[in-house]
Amino acid sequence: MKMNKNKKRRQFTLLSFLFVVLLLAISLIYLGATVFRSQLPFFQLIDAQASLVEQLGPKPEPNPGVTDVDLTEGVRSRMILGSDFRPQAGFRTDIIILVVVDQGSGKASLVSFPRDLWVSIPGYGEGRINTAMQLGGFPLLANTMQTNFGIYPTQYAMIDMEGFLQVIDVLGGIEITTDAYTGDACDTQLDPDGWCEVSPGTVTMDSAWALWYVRARYNSSDFDRMRRTQEVVKAVFDKIISPSGVLKIPELTRLYESEVESNIPPDQLLPLTKLGMGFDSSTDVRRFTIGTNETTSWTTPDGGAVLLPNTPAIQLILQQATTFE
Repeated sequence: MKMNKNKKRRQFTLLSFLFVVLLLAISLIYLGATVFRSQLPFFQLIDAQASLVEQLGPKPEPNPGVTDVDLTEGVRSRMILGSDFRPQAGFRTDIIILVVVDQGSGKASLVSFPRDLWVSIPGYGEGRINTAMQLGGFPLLANTMQTNFGIYPTQYAMIDMEGFLQVIDVLGGIEITTDAYTGDACDTQLDPDGWCEVSPGTVTMDSAWALWYVRARYNSSDFDRMRRTQEVVKAVFDKIISPSGVLKIPELTRLYESEVESNIPPDQLLPLTKLGMGFDSSTDVRRFTIGTNETTSWTTPDGGAVLLPNTPAIQLILQQATTFE
């Protein structure tokens, strides 16, 4: 009889202990989900995904004649944007690059869109594609891409000129590789004669030279600027995944949080960086440009020089860019 009482006492003690542990676990989960939610990676990921869905809303239907570009499992589309922000003057996204990544193989595609592409902007009529972000933020740009070209990017990162300079300064400069000659007017701080040149080959650049190289416009076209921008983006990525660049990731992360507008949480950047460590960007990053074969020059009734899209040709490029073997 005494043994039965001892057994019941032990069972009661065990149940009491488990009950206390359960209450403690519930309390910790509650505190984690409320008071300390912003500090816990698990809830950060949940909140990031929830805010992303809320921000973008439902994917709109494309314009008549535009076919949805279907992404296979593991393929994601994002946007890299460069703004010309000026105080009291707003901004336009003069650099517009669609980045398509196959998370399985680590391969990627870059597709550059010209800033003067004349498109349908939902709710605003027709306009230059580089005005969509200023008019309605990334949701409007995503809707514009889907409406006109059948591609719906869900994440983006936008940086202005000041942030661009800081990234390259932190990296200690970059090395671009180009097959073309570039010569254009530049600041006398870069060259006393006010004329800068880059010859074909591998060229080392600091931030000031890289900014000039991306923005040079007096002696070249926007199509040439898109090529040069892709060369710089590739060079920055190559430097980040280099041994010296990996050591700079903490500093780059802080810079990302302060200088980059994005809906990509910082804790998602490290996996993206690791994704690129196992491949050669010269062969595994494909580069596409919406160029002269995909556009037609046109003058608006107001006298603006713009580019009309050849939608079927653009969709063909997007199909190639989003298909990985």
